[in-house]
Amino acid sequence: MNNRAFIPILLLSTTMISAVCAQEIITLEKIQIAEEYTAIDERRDNSIAKRIIKAEELTQYGDSNALEILRRTPGVTISAGKGPASAPGKGYTVVMIDGEATSTGTSKRVSPLEQISPDMIERIEVMTNGSAEYTAESMGGIVNIVLKKPKAEGRTLAKVTIGAYGEDLSETAYVQREGKIDKISYLVNLTASNNTKEDRTDVLTDKTALDTNEERDDQSKSRSVGLRAKLNFTPSSRLKILYDGSVTFNHDTDRINSTTLTEGSATPTSRYQSHDDATNTMLWSSLGAEHRFGDDIFEWKAKIHSFEESGDLESLSTPSSSNRKNHDYVLSRFYGLQGDYSALRDEHFIKAGFELKRSNQIDETTRVLNGVDVTSVNDKIQMKEDKLALYIQDEYTMDEGIVLTPGLRYETLERDYGATSNLGYFAPSLHALFQVTTKDNIRASVAKTVRLPRLSQLSASTNSTLDENSINRPDVIGNPNLTEEKAVSYELRYEHFFEDKGMASIGGFYRSINDKIENAIRFNTLSGRYEQTPENAGEGSLWGLELELKKSLKEYVEGFGLFANASLQDSSLTNSLTGVKREILQTPNFTCNLGFDHTLKESEITYGAAYRYVDGYNDPQEYFISQSQKGYGTLDFYANKRLDKTFKLQFNVKNITASTVETTSRLYDASGAITQTQVDKEHTKPQVLLSIEGKW
Repeated sequence: MNNRAFIPILLLSTTMISAVCAQEIITLEKIQIAEEYTAIDERRDNSIAKRIIKAEELTQYGDSNALEILRRTPGVTISAGKGPASAPGKGYTVVMIDGEATSTGTSKRVSPLEQISPDMIERIEVMTNGSAEYTAESMGGIVNIVLKKPKAEGRTLAKVTIGAYGEDLSETAYVQREGKIDKISYLVNLTASNNTKEDRTDVLTDKTALDTNEERDDQSKSRSVGLRAKLNFTPSSRLKILYDGSVTFNHDTDRINSTTLTEGSATPTSRYQSHDDATNTMLWSSLGAEHRFGDDIFEWKAKIHSFEESGDLESLSTPSSSNRKNHDYVLSRFYGLQGDYSALRDEHFIKAGFELKRSNQIDETTRVLNGVDVTSVNDKIQMKEDKLALYIQDEYTMDEGIVLTPGLRYETLERDYGATSNLGYFAPSLHALFQVTTKDNIRASVAKTVRLPRLSQLSASTNSTLDENSINRPDVIGNPNLTEEKAVSYELRYEHFFEDKGMASIGGFYRSINDKIENAIRFNTLSGRYEQTPENAGEGSLWGLELELKKSLKEYVEGFGLFANASLQDSSLTNSLTGVKREILQTPNFTCNLGFDHTLKESEITYGAAYRYVDGYNDPQEYFISQSQKGYGTLDFYANKRLDKTFKLQFNVKNITASTVETTSRLYDASGAITQTQVDKEHTKPQVLLSIEGKW
C-alpha cells in the first residue's frame, strides 16, 4: 500500500471529525429540528449498515446532478460519465432509483444519473454490503436514490441557478408543486438546464527519437428539460395506488480542436477537429399499489423504462485529410413486474418478493470513411435479456440489542446477444447488529455477490474515438465471451454515537473475487489503433480500512462542526493468462474528505468548505501497456443566507484548486523496452454558482 505524504492527512482526518455532516449544524432549518429523529439516529438503529444522506446535504455544494453527488460520496464507485475523475471505491457499486436498478452504461455519452437534479432527491442510502432484498449485483455495495414523494400539505418550490465555468455560463431552473386533492396526493416537478464547459488537455508523447506536444480544447454544451410526476391515490386505509412517470429530453454537443507540434518545429505538424451532436430521450413509468392486511403489507409494481439516443460524430484530421463520420443509434427498453410481501411476527420481520424483467437493446452504427461506407456486420446488433429474481429476508431480534438479518436471493437470466447464455445463481447474505450500549454498535456482514456484464459490454460493435485514438483514448469494443464476476464480501465495523448527534466509526472489509472483470488496452498492429476490451482477468482480492468521524464543536464555537473520512485499500490479482500477480488495475490506495460547516444563528448564514483527495495509482506493464495516474484534490466552498421565511440565497465555488488529472501511459516492445510514453494532463477550472430558492 502506498500512502506516502498522505499519512499526515489521514492523521488530521482522524483527529478532526468526520463523515457526512450533521444535519443540525449545516443550516438553520436543521438546527431547529436537531431534537427530532435524525439521519444519525436512523443509521444507529438500522439492522443493516447504511449511510443516510438527507436532502439538505445534497444541495449545499452546488452539484448539478446525482452523478456529481455520488462522485463525492465516501466509498462509492461511479465509473460512468466523461473524464477520468470518477470516484474510486470498492468497485462496481450498483445504483438504484427508488429501489429500481438503473444502468449507468447504456448511453455512449451520458449517464441516466445526469438527468436527476439534487432538488428531486429526498435522501441517498449507501449500503456497504449486499442485501437479499435488493439485487445480487451489489458488488461494492448499493446506493439507493430515494426521490421525493407527495406530501399532504400544498407547497411550491422554485429555484434558479446561474453559474460560470471559466468564461462559460450555465443556467438551471427547477420548479416543484406538491399537494393533495381529496384522496389524491401529487408531486410534479420541472427541470431545465443549459450548461457549457470548455477544458484543455495537454498531451506530451515521447517516441523513439521523436517528441510531440498536443494541445486539445474540448467544448461541451448540454441542454436538458425534464418533467416528473408522482401520484398517490388512497381510497382507504388498506389500499394505496401509486404512479410514477417522467420524461427527459437532452441535447449534447461536443467540439474538439487539437493541434500537435513536433519537437523542433514552429508550425503544427497535424490538426484534428471533431463535432459530436446527439439527442436522447429517457422515459420512466411505473404503476403499483400497497395493500395492508393487519400487520402485513403486499406491494407490487409494473414498470416500463426506455432510453433512446441518436448521435452524429464527425472528425477531420490533416495533413492526412482523413474524414470520418459515424451515425449511431441506441435503444434500450425494459418491462418488469415486481412484488414484495412484508410480515411482522413476534421477533421476526420477514420480507419476500419476486421480480420479472425483460430487457431489449439495439445498437446500430453507420461508418463512413472519406465518403465510403465502411459499416461492418458487427455494427448492427440486437440484444435481449430475461430475468427472474426471488428473495426472502428475515430481520430477527434475538435479544435486546442483537439483531440478525439473514437473506437469500436467487436470480436466473437468459441472454441473446448474437450468442446465447443461461445463468442461475444464489446470493446469500447475513448482517448482524450488536448494540453494545445505547451509544455503541458492532456490525458484521457477509454476502455473496455478482457483477453481470452489461449488454453493451457483450456487443462486438466498436465505439470508435475516430482520429483521436491514443493509449488514453482507445476504441471501446465489447466481448461476447465475457462471463459474470463473482465475489464473497466480509465487513466488520464499530460505531460510536455522541450525544450531539455526531458519530465515529472504524471498519474493515475483505472481498474474494473470481473472474475479475477489467478493461484491457492493447495496440492492434493490423489497424494501427489502441483498443479497450472488457476481459475476465483472473482471481483476486480487495481489502481495506474505512474511518469516519463527525462532531459538533458547539462547546467551543456555537454552530461549528468538522467532518472527515478516510479510506485505505489494497488489492491483489493473479492474471489467468499470464500468471502474473499484481494489484487490481486503476485502484487508488487512499481517499479522504475533510471539511467544516458553521452556522451563524443570529444572521441566519451558513457557510462551509470540503476538500476531497484521491490518491493516484501505478499499474504494472501488461499486454505491452502500463498506466499510472497522479493523485489530485478538489476544494469546494458554499455559503447560504436565509433572506426571510420564503427565500434563501446560496453561493458556491466548486473546484477552487482547479485540479489537473495527470495520466501517464507507456507502450513496450517484446523485449520489455519502452517505445512510447504519453502524458495526458486534463485541466479543469473553478466554477462559480449563485442560486435563489423560494418556498410557498
